[in-house]
Amino acid sequence: MFIAGNDSADGKFRSGISFSLSKKSPVSYTHEIATGSWEVEFLKGYSEVIARTLLMMTLEELQAGGFEAIQLALDNLSVKGIFSTYLNGPLTTSIGVYCVDSRSVAYVHSLLDFPMSVSAKMQLIDASGKEIKSPLPPEPIWNESFRYYRLSQSSSDLFEAYRNLFLAFEALLNTICPKKDKKDSEGEVAWLRRSLTTVNSRSSLANLTPSGSGDPVEYIVISQYKNVRCKLQHAKFPAATLPHSHLNPMMVNQAYGELIRIWRQIAGLYLHVPTGGGVITYAGFELMIGNVFREGTTIVYTSDNSQPHKEEAEVSLQSFPVHEFVTSNYMGQVNPGVLRLIAHEDTASLSNHYTKPIHRVYSRIQGAPFGIEYIENGLLVSGVDSWECIQDFRLINASQPNIQFKT
Repeated sequence: MFIAGNDSADGKFRSGISFSLSKKSPVSYTHEIATGSWEVEFLKGYSEVIARTLLMMTLEELQAGGFEAIQLALDNLSVKGIFSTYLNGPLTTSIGVYCVDSRSVAYVHSLLDFPMSVSAKMQLIDASGKEIKSPLPPEPIWNESFRYYRLSQSSSDLFEAYRNLFLAFEALLNTICPKKDKKDSEGEVAWLRRSLTTVNSRSSLANLTPSGSGDPVEYIVISQYKNVRCKLQHAKFPAATLPHSHLNPMMVNQAYGELIRIWRQIAGLYLHVPTGGGVITYAGFELMIGNVFREGTTIVYTSDNSQPHKEEAEVSLQSFPVHEFVTSNYMGQVNPGVLRLIAHEDTASLSNHYTKPIHRVYSRIQGAPFGIEYIENGLLVSGVDSWECIQDFRLINASQPNIQFKT
């Protein structure tokens, strides 16, 4: 399937993005959207959908705009009675063409989860050498925020899950620092700052900031309330925000992962909610894994279409040529708990590398395969000025709640 670039449609489509559907399309169908000059294409028998535009877009603009354009097309297919479906894992993989400095860049982006956990066991012994049994932890003190928390964790939809989690967060803070009467003219932001300052004075929330030492109150107000909640929770028209629109789902997922840690830390402090064991901080994750990435990481690709397996030691199982990107760099922490590797090369002098579709893209640490992106239908690099691979590694505290959703 054509995404964007100079190879088709007279080169008029400058940017485009492809996501996977939860099931194969039963029809070939093209939906045009005047706003943003978008075209969304489905092909019969394929589980990929492509949104392409006449506009030159940055990667961030493309991911957000293309996601919303596809949602509009899916709405249209559903009400026409053709088929109803949703995007499968839009956070974890996307392929497309974006623009930078008037140059076109084909890319593959993957978000790879990195589960980690820490545990410790303490045993108390009395003077005679006998074990002192630790008392059982107290039962959680029920609070209305628990209801919203449960609904959030039970949801399969990211946007719905975030809305309920923020309601749980507000209900929890309101228990600690009740909102003042309307006559006192305390706005939402002022109340959030007041309640979070109260919590922070009892037990520091600084470990929840990206650096582990920033101002947690301002960080939470900006990253959660201003950047996500205000854009998601307008419920009344004409200010209403539709689900799956305007916000990049990766931003919402990032905010969800941070907010659930905030909620559980505060609920553990005031309501005896178990925190789920030890956690790796964002700063600790960067220190441990970042040092490994700095020691010499490369990203390679091949046209070998073999399905990947867990214990692979070779990039190509069929002995296909393996090409290393011209540059591979570790970019550090691009979001709290998310580390990035990026590889890039210009295509003009390397056309012999792209004669067949690319199926496997590997990051390697000191020569050993580390992270893989498998492109089932292949990516034929053509009609663009350069191409790159972006691999993000997300910290998943194994003992912590769910932060992954179907839609």
